[in-house]
Amino acid sequence: MGMLLLLQKDSDRRLQSEERRRREDRKERIEAEKRERAEREQTRREEAEAETRRRQDAAEATLQLREDMRREDAVRQAALDSEREENKRRYEERLAFNREEARQRHEQMMMLLSSLQKK
Repeated sequence: MGMLLLLQKDSDRRLQSEERRRREDRKERIEAEKRERAEREQTRREEAEAETRRRQDAAEATLQLREDMRREDAVRQAALDSEREENKRRYEERLAFNREEARQRHEQMMMLLSSLQKK
C-alpha cells in the first residue's frame, strides 16, 4: 500500500507539474499574441499617420500650386492690362495728332478757298 501511495503522489506531482507547465505555456502564448497584436496595431497606427501626412502634404502642395498659378495669372493679366493701356494711349495720341493734322489741312483749304474767292 505504501508503494501505491508513493506512486499516486508521484503521479499527482507529475500531473500538477504538467498542468503548471501547460498554464505557463498558455500564458506565454497569450502574452506573445498580445505583443504581436500591439505591434500590429502600432504599425497600423504609424502607417495611418504616415498616410495622413502624405495626404496633407499633397493637399498643401496642391494649394501652393494653385496659389502660384493664381499669382502668375495675376501678373500675366497685369501685364496684358498695362499693354492694353499703352496701346490705348498710343492710339489716342495718334488720333489726336490726325485730328490736328486734319484741322490744319481744313484751315489751309479754307484760307486757300477764301483767297481764291477774293480775287
